[in-house]
Amino acid sequence: MSDVLKKKMQTATLIEKTVFAGGRLGVFKLKPDSASRWWYQAGQYTTLGLDTPQHGFVPRAYSIAGSPLDEGILEFYIALVDNGKLTPTIFAQELGSKFHYLSPKGKFTLKAAAKRTVVMVATGTGLAPFVGHVRTLWKLHQSGVPSPYRIILFYGAAYADEFGYREELETYAKARADGFDFTFICTSSRPDAARGWNPTIAKGRVNEVVRLVFDQPIPEGRVVALPEGVDQQALKESVRPDDTAFMTCGNPGMIEDLKEPAHALGVGTYLVEEFWKA
Repeated sequence: MSDVLKKKMQTATLIEKTVFAGGRLGVFKLKPDSASRWWYQAGQYTTLGLDTPQHGFVPRAYSIAGSPLDEGILEFYIALVDNGKLTPTIFAQELGSKFHYLSPKGKFTLKAAAKRTVVMVATGTGLAPFVGHVRTLWKLHQSGVPSPYRIILFYGAAYADEFGYREELETYAKARADGFDFTFICTSSRPDAARGWNPTIAKGRVNEVVRLVFDQPIPEGRVVALPEGVDQQALKESVRPDDTAFMTCGNPGMIEDLKEPAHALGVGTYLVEEFWKA
């Protein structure tokens, strides 16, 4: 079955690879080999495949972390899975290696959110589609096309040295004075200074930080705090429930937990990236 799928896939070349967090997280940039024009929407996903030493050809679906405005590059944010069938082979690839991929698809788009304010919540590599969304809006903003959205992105990881794309996203957040309405809050559930935590990073699981912002119940005994300088009241008041959508991607527990506070706030649009169920 996998070999049949392989014949239907296009090929792309690995042109850039950045591995961090002790080799457990990586950003991989692929350039499609076909000269034909291809297109996708920010937030969509594709299926990548490689021939592996032990399991033959293995395909897996991954959200695209890049923007369709990235000049013909497909970018992925991937976590190494211990004893995984595919990710150890992905992380072992050298520049110039060939990947197989299917045409991008999916409905995890801002068009589907259809609201002025979008609260995005991610854990780990679930950040990938949100990078695509925000980077696309930023590139349009830079070219003179104003964003019609107010974006608030909450991003959680266990340790602060596991935050992919943090520098890029913080750069966008600093442009609010120039009319780019984007707020970025990253949080560490294990705030260890030896692993990079400092007061500019929130404390606690990301779903609990979201609950804190919107005055929703937090389990007793949990340590949850916003970063220094963040005005919780102003952030909460910037969200109008009737014109707000939640978009979540990552840990299933986080996704399930936030349905309750979103409902309590009166937010009717709650989108989840679940391409593995497609």
